[in-house]
Amino acid sequence: MKRLSFLATIGLSTCVLAVGLHTEVQAEATLVSIEQMWVDAAARGDRATLDQLLDNSFIETMPNGARRSKADLLFAPALPPGAAQSLGDLKVRVLGNVAMVSGVNHYTPASGLKTIDYAFTDLYVRRGDTWRVASSHTTLGSVHNV
Repeated sequence: MKRLSFLATIGLSTCVLAVGLHTEVQAEATLVSIEQMWVDAAARGDRATLDQLLDNSFIETMPNGARRSKADLLFAPALPPGAAQSLGDLKVRVLGNVAMVSGVNHYTPASGLKTIDYAFTDLYVRRGDTWRVASSHTTLGSVHNV
């Protein structure tokens, strides 16, 4: 009887771990998707999408040390014509209702100009079933030719 109870406990623990891992993988995929939506919305100047993605407490620290709030970011202009940005080297860490996404934003100010890499770390909070960006910190990386 003790052996059967022990095996049942092991089986239940394995199921709980598998569900937790599946949930974490889903959260990671969601966060990567939100990062891409954020980059796309910022490029287009899509304030409605940015408003949905950013937490009301949002604070961004830029490479020069300046800080912007959600309201500041919502009034920022879209990317200039010919500019582009793409994300790379994304790493996601989910810690319960908080998550960190780090990576590199490859920004090209205009066609034919050098690409500038900005390393970033974004902090997310889960509010109910929704992830929101609470904080972002960006540093200047390298500059290279396209």
